[in-house]
Amino acid sequence: MLFRSVSESAPIGAMSAALKSKVADLVGKIAAKGQSQAALEELTAIANSEGRMAECFLVEALQKILDATNDKDKKVSAAAAATSRAVVEMASPFAIDLMMPAFLAGLSVKAKPEQKIVTLNMIGDFAKKYQKATGYALVTLVSPVADLTCDIKKDVKVAAVECMTAICSCTGNKDLQPFLPSVVQAAQSLACTHGCVEKLAGCIFVQNVEGPVLAVTVPVLQRGLNEKKDEVKRKCCVIVDNMCKLVEDPKEVLPLMPRLKPLMEKVKDSMSDPEARSMAERAYATLVKAAGNSELA
Repeated sequence: MLFRSVSESAPIGAMSAALKSKVADLVGKIAAKGQSQAALEELTAIANSEGRMAECFLVEALQKILDATNDKDKKVSAAAAATSRAVVEMASPFAIDLMMPAFLAGLSVKAKPEQKIVTLNMIGDFAKKYQKATGYALVTLVSPVADLTCDIKKDVKVAAVECMTAICSCTGNKDLQPFLPSVVQAAQSLACTHGCVEKLAGCIFVQNVEGPVLAVTVPVLQRGLNEKKDEVKRKCCVIVDNMCKLVEDPKEVLPLMPRLKPLMEKVKDSMSDPEARSMAERAYATLVKAAGNSELA
């Protein structure tokens, strides 16, 4: 029997409780043999018909819905993929934090290819619809998505490149915009890192630099700062210095300090070329200052 909208059959005061109960019942059937596909199809119908009224219940169930994309039955897997995307399509921009655990699980090493593809497609859809909300989540999303652009499975890699392109467009920074294709290419191949570093080192930042800009460039900087060639590392330091000079609020750079600071410390202490070492020391000082601490210790 097709799902009948709760709003058609219950008083307004009872709608929330009825929806919660209905969604919970259907989610419980996802793992039940012979009932999975029908349950997922009904959940899709709820997402489409009830919309935001059912948002909190469906978002809470997103992890279990996504897990069903791994089902051996292709019909169940397809139904789970459709339900997942329906939930994200219906969700508000404020739901991204609640959906993040499901996203990260779907991007993890343990996730199967189909789950990775569905997750990447969902994130891409959300990014195209809600750029600002996605921008604030780039600190968390960029690295796992960038990693999948090198996945051994071709379909995963294709989905990851599309997703990476979508989320990189959410920085809100016009200065970086022309360089984003190079950033996406660099995520896919170590061979493209040098060219991307070269281009980014020539980027003139005028706008204030915020967390999303830093987050998008971190995968490139991590590779570049781990390079053997001093010249590549020096240019990475130029990028860090240029960006961090325009960071107004420490909260923009603080979430990335655990990734950037140790690399910058290592580079400034190990560079043999005096000019390159001087650049590294200056960039490190700018980074630490941007994070709200003028102490270099």
